[in-house]
Parts: sequence; structure tokens; C-alpha cells
Amino acid sequence: MSAQLGKVLSLILCERFGPIIEKVGMYLFQYGTSPILYIVKSTKFPLSKVKESLCVLIKYRLVTFSPNRNENIANYTINAENVLLMLRYPKYINLIKKKFGDESEMIIEEILQRSYWTASEIILKVDQRLSKSVENTVTLGQLKDKFVSLVTAKYLVRMPYSEEDKPVPNLVIKDKELHLIPEIDIKQIVNAKTGQPYNYTDKNIYWTVNFDRFHQDMRDKIIVTAFTRKFDENAGELVKLLLQRMYIRTQPWADISNPVPILEIKDLLKKQNTFPQLNAFFDQYVNVIEQDSSKLIRKSGEASGGSFQIFLKEAFTQFAWEVTEQCVLEKFDSKAARIFRLVKLKKYIEPDQIQKLAMIPAKEAKRLSYQLLEENFLEIQELRKASVGNGPSKSFMLFYIKLEQVVRMILDLCYKTLFNIMTRRNYEREINKRIIDKKQRVDTIAMGMRAQGASENQLADIEEMITPPERQILESVEKTMKKLNLVELEIDDTIFLLQMYLTYE
Repeated sequence: MSAQLGKVLSLILCERFGPIIEKVGMYLFQYGTSPILYIVKSTKFPLSKVKESLCVLIKYRLVTFSPNRNENIANYTINAENVLLMLRYPKYINLIKKKFGDESEMIIEEILQRSYWTASEIILKVDQRLSKSVENTVTLGQLKDKFVSLVTAKYLVRMPYSEEDKPVPNLVIKDKELHLIPEIDIKQIVNAKTGQPYNYTDKNIYWTVNFDRFHQDMRDKIIVTAFTRKFDENAGELVKLLLQRMYIRTQPWADISNPVPILEIKDLLKKQNTFPQLNAFFDQYVNVIEQDSSKLIRKSGEASGGSFQIFLKEAFTQFAWEVTEQCVLEKFDSKAARIFRLVKLKKYIEPDQIQKLAMIPAKEAKRLSYQLLEENFLEIQELRKASVGNGPSKSFMLFYIKLEQVVRMILDLCYKTLFNIMTRRNYEREINKRIIDKKQRVDTIAMGMRAQGASENQLADIEEMITPPERQILESVEKTMKKLNLVELEIDDTIFLLQMYLTYE
């Protein structure tokens, strides 16, 4: 795995769990699958601390375990992808808020904070949070319905469990049980809320967040946004409907979908009647999307005519090409990007041809070509021509692009940028720690005074505890933090797109 990724994971673990868990997690990242005694020996922590750290990491699905050869000792393996996903939690919460509302957002937030929980406990906790609001009118029954909706939509899944009593249990769950909703007794939740004796009917059934389901939505959003920006909202809506109908016939992560009848989409649009222009020019929009360079949809055979297949792998390959071309343009210049596009178009090309076809002076074309080669955006292949008699053998040099290698290199650059952003944010927070802590204390005092019914003059006096120069520093820090957070989100978008390409590759 990448060293840059390791630095990012180290920061994430240290920020969220502290230095001891970070050391345990990074040992597993560096040395791979290991038993507990190896971890204790290397980290030099007490056995109890290592056990506690592994328990926390396993709870949050950041570490998995499997039995050793003798089945009495567990081997532990870190899940680097799940550690990185912790940066994406705000996106998951925001996605659910837009799609299902505030109550569902709270359910997802509570589960992400604890990693897994029973349905009854989640409903009770969210109800307690909502009860603090004066305007709350949501009942326990409605919260139960919200939870069931999230399970039905597959955003929540059951946690695996052990069927056998072994020293190192093998956690499994059947596919039919993943989204099987247990009996949730509202009366028992009411008893728990009012302090009466209770016995939850689902006390041994735990639920966790299904990251794959969120990633499906994020993947679809990338595709819809790409077509909306390239054409208009009507094209984006057509692609969105195609993707929705794809799920009825095809596995979500299939490279190519089963045929989707275009008349089905047309009838659906007529019923919705929300995009009149798309209804009027439906056939033209279908033709434009079909002929687009992303090659997202194609007709499924000559005879069927009215059915289209969705080529997700092809689409994300084109997106990856666009990202790499943009990186070349930003890192070098437009001439280097022209050379990169030319090599992409020709697949294999000689240096002399680059100079002629790119319309760049020979000396500059040679310099840029070898600069791209040095930075690993281009690869070179040498072909030798067999000699005739005693004559000298000839060789040809061909430039080509290995897209997967370039994508992995850009991913590494993204991890490096992410590490720099997080380090800078921690630095800003550290050097302004005194003023930030003072602001938090003042806000806490003001909140307490406001709750006690303090006058405006009293609250103004408390606010004046922060001097004008300190306010300027706080505004500057807040502005910097917002910029860094925005860049982090944008970098994560790029990482996700490139990871989608590698997933399909």
C-alpha cells in the first residue's frame, strides 16, 4: 500500500481515537495480518492496552480478524479503506438528510458514532434528542417507520454474528437476513423512556451502515452531474431515470446493465410530467447521449432497437481519462496536455510522429515528452527489428499510456494533498488554541446566561470578554478552516471517482 495513504490513515486514527490506537492500527498497516503477541512486542504497549485498542478498531469495522492455523489464535488485519471512509461520514449524513429528512439523518448519525446498535436503542436515542426541541411532533411510531425505510432502501444492514462457540468466532450472516426487519415493540421503548422495566424484542440484532449503498448514490450522482453540466438538466434527468430502471434488472455493481426498454423511460416521464422539454425532444436527447464520448449507453442489438444497455465501466474509464488530462494540464501546460491526448488517441506513437502531429517545435516536443515520461504519465516500449545478415539491428521507441498506473499515481498525489491539508488544519488549530478555547468558554457562559433569562446588556458584557484583535484572529482562522474543509471535500470527490475506475477495472 501507498506510504502517503499510511500518513493519512495515521492522522485519522490519531485524531479520532488517540495515539495508542493509532500505533496499533499503523503496525497492522505496515506489517499486514498479525497475531496479538506480535503487535504487543512491536508497539511495546501492555497487553491490556493492545486488546482494548483492537476491540475499538474491530467495533468500528476498521480491523477484521480470522482464526490462525490452530484456530485458537486470531490474526488481525486493518481495513484501510474503512479508515479512509471516516472522512466521508459528513457526506453520508448529508445525503440521507436530503433524501429522507432530519429524523433519518439523526438515525444514521447515531449509528456512525457507535458503529452498530439495535433498532430499539436507536429509536429511543433519536426520540430523546428530538424531545429537546420545542417544535418536535415526531412520535416513536414515526421514528420506527423512518428506520424501516432506511433498512428497506438498504442503507442499513444487519451485523454478522457467530453461529458456533469457538475461541475465534467466524462471523457470518445469510443474504436473506441482511435486510430482514425484526419485531420492534414500541411499548417496550416507551417503558425504557419513562424509566419502567423493559425487555427489547430485538436486543441481540445489531444494525450498521451499508457503505456500498451510499457509494451507489454517489456514483450515480457523478454520472448525472457530468451529463447535466455537459448538456442540460433534461439530459441529466434522462440519465438518472435510466440508472434507476437499471437497478430493477441488474446487480448494482455490474459493468454492463441488462437491456432497459426506452419506452419504459418515456412512459415514466409522461406520468411525472415535470420535464416538458425532455418529453417533447425525448428521441433527440437519447441520440445525443448515445453518441456522447463517454459511451454510457448503447443499443442492445440491432433487432431490439428500443432497448439500451448502460456501460458503467466504459463511462468511468472516460471520466478517469478526463481527470488525468486535467492533471497534466494543471501540472505542466497546454502543450503537454496536447501531447498526452495525442498519445491517448494513437495508443502507440513514435517520438518523431509526436513532433509532427502535435504541431509543437521538435525540441520542445521532445522535452515535454520525456518530462511526461519522467513523471510517469507516459510509458515507453522498445521494439527491436531483426537484423539482416551482419547488418546492425534497428530499434524503435514507442510512447504509450498505462491508464491504471497513471490513476494510481494520481491517487497517491491526492493522498499526499489530503495529508498536507489535514496537517495544516491541525497546525492552525494548535497555534490558535488559546483564543479558540477562550471563545468556546465565552460561548458556553453566554448560553448558560441566556438559559437563565439574562438581559441583552449582560450578554453584551460577556461577549466583550473577547477583544477586537482576538475577533479578527478568530475570523481569519474560521475562513482558513472553511477553505481547508472545502478542499478536503473536493479531493475526496476526486479520490472517489478514481476509486470507481479501479473498482470497475
